[in-house]
Amino acid sequence: MKLKTRPFLTHSYHLDCDYRVMVYSDVSNQNIYSHSHDFFEMYLLISGRIVYSTAGSAFYLQPGDFLFINRHQEHFPKMLDLSIPYERLALQVSPDVLRELSVGGVDLCECFTNDNFRVYHYPHAIHSKLRLLLEQLIGLNDSGDIYGKQVLGRCYLAEFFVEVNKHNHDPQIFTFSRDNKEMGIMALVDQYFRDHMDQQITVAQLSEYFYMNRYYFMHWFKEISGMTIYQYILHLRLNAAEDMIKNGVSFISASQQCGFGDYSNYYRCFKKEYGVAPREYFKRREG
Repeated sequence: MKLKTRPFLTHSYHLDCDYRVMVYSDVSNQNIYSHSHDFFEMYLLISGRIVYSTAGSAFYLQPGDFLFINRHQEHFPKMLDLSIPYERLALQVSPDVLRELSVGGVDLCECFTNDNFRVYHYPHAIHSKLRLLLEQLIGLNDSGDIYGKQVLGRCYLAEFFVEVNKHNHDPQIFTFSRDNKEMGIMALVDQYFRDHMDQQITVAQLSEYFYMNRYYFMHWFKEISGMTIYQYILHLRLNAAEDMIKNGVSFISASQQCGFGDYSNYYRCFKKEYGVAPREYFKRREG
Protein backbone atom coordinates (compact mmCIF):
# COMPACT_ATOMS: atom_id res chain seq x y z
CA MET A 1 0.00 0.00 0.00
CA LYS A 2 1.40 3.37 -1.06
CA LEU A 3 1.07 5.71 1.90
CA LYS A 4 -0.15 9.22 1.19
CA THR A 5 2.06 11.74 2.96
CA ARG A 6 1.46 15.31 3.99
CA PRO A 7 3.69 18.01 5.49
CA PHE A 8 3.38 18.55 9.23
CA LEU A 9 1.70 21.85 10.08
CA THR A 10 0.73 22.04 13.74
CA HIS A 11 0.49 20.06 16.97
CA SER A 12 -2.76 19.12 18.70
CA TYR A 13 -3.11 18.76 22.44
CA HIS A 14 -6.50 16.99 22.54
CA LEU A 15 -7.98 14.08 20.58
CA ASP A 16 -11.73 14.21 19.99
CA CYS A 17 -12.07 10.72 18.46
CA ASP A 18 -10.97 7.13 19.14
CA TYR A 19 -7.80 7.46 17.09
CA ARG A 20 -6.15 9.48 14.37
CA VAL A 21 -3.45 8.24 12.00
CA MET A 22 -1.29 10.36 9.71
CA VAL A 23 1.82 9.93 7.58
CA TYR A 24 3.98 13.04 7.50
CA SER A 25 6.85 13.98 5.20
CA ASP A 26 9.04 17.04 5.76
CA VAL A 27 12.31 18.39 4.40
CA SER A 28 12.97 20.96 7.14
CA ASN A 29 12.64 21.38 10.90
CA GLN A 30 10.04 24.10 10.40
CA ASN A 31 6.95 23.58 12.61
CA ILE A 32 8.75 20.80 14.54
CA TYR A 33 9.35 21.67 18.17
CA SER A 34 9.13 20.20 21.66
CA HIS A 35 5.57 19.42 22.66
CA SER A 36 3.28 17.08 24.59
CA HIS A 37 -0.39 16.09 24.50
CA ASP A 38 -3.04 14.33 26.56
CA PHE A 39 -3.36 11.27 24.30
CA PHE A 40 -1.10 8.31 23.50
CA GLU A 41 1.00 8.44 20.34
CA MET A 42 2.76 5.65 18.49
CA TYR A 43 5.55 6.84 16.21
CA LEU A 44 7.16 4.86 13.38
CA LEU A 45 10.14 6.32 11.52
CA ILE A 46 9.89 5.52 7.80
CA SER A 47 12.85 7.50 6.47
CA GLY A 48 15.25 10.23 7.52
CA ARG A 49 18.18 10.75 9.84
CA ILE A 50 16.68 11.73 13.17
CA VAL A 51 17.74 12.30 16.75
CA TYR A 52 14.66 12.07 18.97
CA SER A 53 14.58 13.66 22.41
CA THR A 54 12.16 12.29 24.99
CA ALA A 55 12.06 10.73 28.46
CA GLY A 56 15.11 12.71 29.54
CA SER A 57 17.39 11.48 26.78
CA ALA A 58 18.14 11.70 23.06
CA PHE A 59 18.04 8.67 20.75
CA TYR A 60 19.47 8.24 17.27
CA LEU A 61 16.79 6.45 15.27
CA GLN A 62 16.89 4.31 12.17
CA PRO A 63 13.99 3.64 9.77
CA GLY A 64 11.72 0.98 11.22
CA ASP A 65 12.09 2.13 14.84
CA PHE A 66 8.88 2.30 16.88
CA LEU A 67 8.32 4.70 19.79
CA PHE A 68 5.36 4.76 22.18
CA ILE A 69 4.83 8.23 23.64
CA ASN A 70 2.89 8.51 26.90
CA ARG A 71 0.40 11.30 27.50
CA HIS A 72 2.04 14.55 28.74
CA GLN A 73 5.48 13.18 27.75
CA GLU A 74 7.59 15.91 26.13
CA HIS A 75 9.12 14.84 22.83
CA PHE A 76 11.08 16.52 20.09
CA PRO A 77 12.51 15.13 16.82
CA LYS A 78 15.35 16.89 15.01
CA MET A 79 16.37 16.26 11.41
CA LEU A 80 20.12 15.75 11.02
CA ASP A 81 20.21 15.57 7.22
CA LEU A 82 17.83 17.85 5.32
CA SER A 83 18.58 16.09 2.03
CA ILE A 84 16.64 13.00 3.20
CA PRO A 85 12.86 13.43 3.59
CA TYR A 86 11.73 12.92 7.18
CA GLU A 87 8.80 10.51 6.86
CA ARG A 88 6.99 9.03 9.86
CA LEU A 89 3.69 7.47 10.73
CA ALA A 90 1.89 8.80 13.79
CA LEU A 91 -0.96 6.89 15.41
CA GLN A 92 -2.69 8.97 18.08
CA VAL A 93 -4.96 6.99 20.40
CA SER A 94 -7.45 7.88 23.12
CA PRO A 95 -6.29 6.44 26.49
CA ASP A 96 -9.95 5.89 27.44
CA VAL A 97 -10.51 3.73 24.34
CA LEU A 98 -7.46 1.56 25.01
CA ARG A 99 -8.55 1.10 28.63
CA GLU A 100 -12.02 0.04 27.46
CA LEU A 101 -10.47 -2.49 25.07
CA SER A 102 -8.20 -3.91 27.79
CA VAL A 103 -9.89 -7.05 29.12
CA GLY A 104 -8.84 -10.43 30.51
CA GLY A 105 -5.84 -9.07 32.35
CA VAL A 106 -4.34 -7.62 29.14
CA ASP A 107 -3.36 -3.95 29.54
CA LEU A 108 -3.19 -2.47 26.04
CA CYS A 109 -1.89 0.81 27.50
CA GLU A 110 1.26 -0.84 28.85
CA CYS A 111 3.46 0.02 25.85
CA PHE A 112 2.78 3.71 26.58
CA THR A 113 2.78 3.74 30.39
CA ASN A 114 5.86 1.60 31.00
CA ASP A 115 8.17 3.64 33.24
CA ASN A 116 11.24 2.54 31.29
CA PHE A 117 10.85 4.26 27.91
CA ARG A 118 12.26 2.14 25.10
CA VAL A 119 12.79 2.25 21.34
CA TYR A 120 11.76 -0.93 19.52
CA HIS A 121 13.11 -2.32 16.25
CA TYR A 122 11.12 -5.44 15.41
CA PRO A 123 12.20 -8.38 13.23
CA HIS A 124 10.91 -8.30 9.66
CA ALA A 125 7.98 -10.67 10.20
CA ILE A 126 6.63 -8.75 13.21
CA HIS A 127 7.30 -5.38 11.58
CA SER A 128 5.39 -6.45 8.46
CA LYS A 129 2.40 -7.60 10.49
CA LEU A 130 2.29 -4.33 12.45
CA ARG A 131 2.60 -2.31 9.23
CA LEU A 132 -0.31 -4.26 7.71
CA LEU A 133 -2.51 -3.48 10.72
CA LEU A 134 -1.50 0.17 10.57
CA GLU A 135 -2.36 0.29 6.87
CA GLN A 136 -5.78 -1.14 7.66
CA LEU A 137 -6.29 1.68 10.17
CA ILE A 138 -5.12 4.22 7.59
CA GLY A 139 -7.49 2.82 4.96
CA LEU A 140 -10.38 2.93 7.40
CA ASN A 141 -9.42 6.40 8.60
CA ASP A 142 -9.40 7.71 5.01
CA SER A 143 -12.68 6.04 4.05
CA GLY A 144 -16.01 7.78 4.16
CA ASP A 145 -18.77 7.29 6.71
CA ILE A 146 -19.06 3.53 6.12
CA TYR A 147 -21.19 1.10 8.10
CA GLY A 148 -19.49 -0.09 11.30
CA LYS A 149 -16.48 2.20 10.89
CA GLN A 150 -16.00 2.86 14.62
CA VAL A 151 -16.42 -0.83 15.49
CA LEU A 152 -13.88 -1.86 12.85
CA GLY A 153 -11.49 0.83 14.04
CA ARG A 154 -11.59 -0.46 17.59
CA CYS A 155 -11.08 -4.04 16.34
CA TYR A 156 -7.96 -2.99 14.42
CA LEU A 157 -6.69 -1.00 17.40
CA ALA A 158 -7.21 -3.96 19.73
CA GLU A 159 -5.41 -6.35 17.39
CA PHE A 160 -2.53 -3.94 16.82
CA PHE A 161 -1.89 -3.27 20.49
CA VAL A 162 -2.29 -6.93 21.44
CA GLU A 163 0.53 -7.67 18.99
CA VAL A 164 2.66 -4.77 20.26
CA ASN A 165 2.36 -5.57 23.96
CA LYS A 166 2.80 -9.30 23.35
CA HIS A 167 6.10 -8.81 21.50
CA ASN A 168 7.35 -6.06 23.79
CA HIS A 169 7.65 -8.71 26.50
CA ASP A 170 9.91 -10.83 24.28
CA PRO A 171 13.57 -10.47 25.38
CA GLN A 172 14.66 -11.39 21.83
CA ILE A 173 13.22 -8.16 20.40
CA PHE A 174 15.93 -5.59 19.64
CA THR A 175 15.30 -2.62 21.89
CA PHE A 176 17.20 0.11 23.67
CA SER A 177 16.47 2.69 26.33
CA ARG A 178 18.21 5.54 28.13
CA ASP A 179 20.31 2.99 30.04
CA ASN A 180 21.67 1.33 26.89
CA LYS A 181 20.90 3.75 24.06
CA GLU A 182 24.38 3.06 22.66
CA MET A 183 22.81 -0.12 21.28
CA GLY A 184 20.78 2.03 18.94
CA ILE A 185 23.86 3.88 17.69
CA MET A 186 25.75 0.61 17.20
CA ALA A 187 22.84 -0.62 15.09
CA LEU A 188 23.17 2.53 12.96
CA VAL A 189 26.90 1.89 12.52
CA ASP A 190 26.03 -1.63 11.36
CA GLN A 191 23.42 -0.22 8.96
CA TYR A 192 25.92 2.34 7.61
CA PHE A 193 28.35 -0.51 6.98
CA ARG A 194 25.72 -2.56 5.11
CA ASP A 195 24.92 0.46 2.94
CA HIS A 196 28.61 1.17 2.15
CA MET A 197 30.13 -2.29 2.50
CA ASP A 198 31.96 -2.22 -0.84
CA GLN A 199 33.48 1.20 -0.15
CA GLN A 200 36.17 2.67 2.05
CA ILE A 201 34.69 3.70 5.41
CA THR A 202 36.62 6.25 7.47
CA VAL A 203 36.33 7.64 10.96
CA ALA A 204 35.74 11.05 9.42
CA GLN A 205 32.73 9.75 7.46
CA LEU A 206 31.16 8.08 10.49
CA SER A 207 31.75 10.99 12.86
CA GLU A 208 30.19 13.33 10.29
CA TYR A 209 27.25 10.93 9.90
CA PHE A 210 26.58 11.17 13.65
CA TYR A 211 27.39 14.90 13.82
CA MET A 212 30.12 14.22 16.38
CA ASN A 213 33.64 15.55 16.76
CA ARG A 214 36.00 13.03 15.15
CA TYR A 215 38.17 12.50 18.22
CA TYR A 216 35.21 12.35 20.57
CA PHE A 217 33.60 9.76 18.29
CA MET A 218 36.78 7.62 18.29
CA HIS A 219 37.02 7.74 22.08
CA TRP A 220 33.30 7.15 22.57
CA PHE A 221 33.19 4.22 20.15
CA LYS A 222 36.10 2.41 21.77
CA GLU A 223 34.58 2.95 25.21
CA ILE A 224 31.25 1.31 24.32
CA SER A 225 32.53 -1.41 21.96
CA GLY A 226 35.94 -2.28 23.38
CA MET A 227 37.63 -1.85 19.99
CA THR A 228 38.60 0.91 17.59
CA ILE A 229 36.27 1.81 14.75
CA TYR A 230 38.84 0.40 12.30
CA GLN A 231 38.87 -2.95 14.15
CA TYR A 232 35.07 -3.01 14.26
CA ILE A 233 34.64 -2.29 10.53
CA LEU A 234 37.26 -4.92 9.71
CA HIS A 235 35.36 -7.40 11.88
CA LEU A 236 32.14 -6.60 9.98
CA ARG A 237 33.89 -6.98 6.60
CA LEU A 238 35.37 -10.35 7.52
CA ASN A 239 32.02 -11.63 8.82
CA ALA A 240 30.19 -10.41 5.71
CA ALA A 241 32.76 -12.04 3.41
CA GLU A 242 32.55 -15.29 5.37
CA ASP A 243 28.76 -15.39 4.98
CA MET A 244 29.07 -14.80 1.23
CA ILE A 245 31.71 -17.49 0.75
CA LYS A 246 29.62 -19.98 2.73
CA ASN A 247 26.79 -19.26 0.29
CA GLY A 248 28.93 -20.00 -2.76
CA VAL A 249 30.33 -16.58 -3.64
CA SER A 250 33.91 -16.75 -4.90
CA PHE A 251 36.79 -15.48 -2.75
CA ILE A 252 37.58 -12.74 -5.26
CA SER A 253 33.98 -11.53 -5.56
CA ALA A 254 33.43 -11.60 -1.78
CA SER A 255 36.66 -9.65 -1.28
CA GLN A 256 35.48 -6.94 -3.64
CA GLN A 257 31.89 -6.78 -2.41
CA CYS A 258 33.01 -6.48 1.23
CA GLY A 259 35.39 -3.60 0.63
CA PHE A 260 38.78 -5.33 0.68
CA GLY A 261 39.51 -4.22 -2.87
CA ASP A 262 41.16 -7.44 -3.95
CA TYR A 263 41.79 -10.95 -2.72
CA SER A 264 45.39 -10.28 -1.64
CA ASN A 265 44.24 -7.61 0.85
CA TYR A 266 41.46 -9.89 2.12
CA TYR A 267 44.02 -12.70 2.46
CA ARG A 268 46.36 -10.55 4.58
CA CYS A 269 43.58 -9.30 6.85
CA PHE A 270 42.05 -12.76 7.22
CA LYS A 271 45.33 -14.50 8.06
CA LYS A 272 46.25 -11.81 10.58
CA GLU A 273 42.86 -12.19 12.28
CA TYR A 274 42.53 -16.00 12.21
CA GLY A 275 46.12 -17.18 11.89
CA VAL A 276 45.34 -19.32 8.86
CA ALA A 277 44.81 -18.75 5.13
CA PRO A 278 41.16 -18.32 4.03
CA ARG A 279 41.08 -21.41 1.82
CA GLU A 280 42.53 -23.59 4.57
CA TYR A 281 40.06 -22.13 7.08
CA PHE A 282 37.02 -22.92 4.92
CA LYS A 283 38.41 -26.31 3.99
CA ARG A 284 38.59 -27.20 7.69
CA ARG A 285 35.06 -25.91 8.24
CA GLU A 286 33.74 -28.09 5.44
CA GLY A 287 35.55 -31.11 6.87
